[in-house]
Amino acid sequence: MTIVYEILKESWILYLDVAIYMLFGFLVAGILYVFFKADKIKHYLGTGKIKPVFLSALFGIPLPLCSCGVVPVATGLKKQGANSGAALSFMIATPESGVDSIAVSYAMLDPIMTVVRPVAAFITAVSTGIAQNFFGKEGGASPVPSKPGGG
Repeated sequence: MTIVYEILKESWILYLDVAIYMLFGFLVAGILYVFFKADKIKHYLGTGKIKPVFLSALFGIPLPLCSCGVVPVATGLKKQGANSGAALSFMIATPESGVDSIAVSYAMLDPIMTVVRPVAAFITAVSTGIAQNFFGKEGGASPVPSKPGGG
């Protein structure tokens, strides 16, 4: 019984650690929703297979969002009309190469790695987003069957 209690206690501590970053992500998502209208996001990030991926990766690079805070922002972008590849590209590029991550890289690593890290994040984000747009399924999960038993 004590192991269950310890798992629950550690899960709660982890939840409390992550909560502030999730709240910051919701704040940024709200700001994007207010200042960037859905038709502009759909125009720049919703049409095409390659250009929206580049734009979302470039837009995500300077934002200081962690991997927890980027989820609500990417969800908001997707709801406002961004295609799946653009949302995925944003989710990869943002936590990897925010200005805070670049500063930490400079402090802990050498200047070469400070440059290589965001470049590698950009390349990874763009290639993943393009692959999603060309080879991924649009729409997510398959629909639920209408009859019980699947047929």
